Amino acid sequence: MDLRVVDGRRYLTLNWSDIEMLVHKLAERISSIYEPNMLIGILRGGAIVASMLSDVLDMREVYTIGCRSYTGVGERETIVIYQPLSLNSLLDRDVLVVDDVADTGDTMKHIVQYVKGFEPKKVRTATLHIKPHTSFIPDFYVENVNAWIVYPWSINEFVRNMISDMVPRLGISKTFEELKKLVPNTDIIRKNLPNEKIKDRNDRT
Repeated sequence: MDLRVVDGRRYLTLNWSDIEMLVHKLAERISSIYEPNMLIGILRGGAIVASMLSDVLDMREVYTIGCRSYTGVGERETIVIYQPLSLNSLLDRDVLVVDDVADTGDTMKHIVQYVKGFEPKKVRTATLHIKPHTSFIPDFYVENVNAWIVYPWSINEFVRNMISDMVPRLGISKTFEELKKLVPNTDIIRKNLPNEKIKDRNDRT
């Protein structure tokens, strides 16, 4: 895990090893007091966490719900479900709804109410992270993080959003140098920048 300040904002960058460690910690907290018989992951990040949890918890039933809420770094839009649950009922099911982070909490609150409409026996919630300002505290989480979290499954989206925000203010070269502090793979930065040549100083001969 790498916590840095770039362009006046705090960012926590995670790799896959970090995620695996967090998932195991989350699984331990869940299994100590709750035995779900199905997982529902919120696309996109929550579906990845749910899949990894299913392996640790030895569960086979994993479903997904797709919704949109973010338009960019620090921005939100109205929550819309674009992929509904592919079941007609959850009667007698002990459900665990999974996401990567409870940021504002709006997404999890919206999805929990949606899932309750399928009449499950129980609904519990789990995330890897929560933010200090969240309006929803899940039943299970690992860390409270006061920073923008850069997950490995959304690195290109993160870079695109950062470029849209930073290039008009800082220019392409400065944006490239700032993003290198958060994204070591400079190829990801280059392919998302506007069509101007950027050469990494470390590549110069």
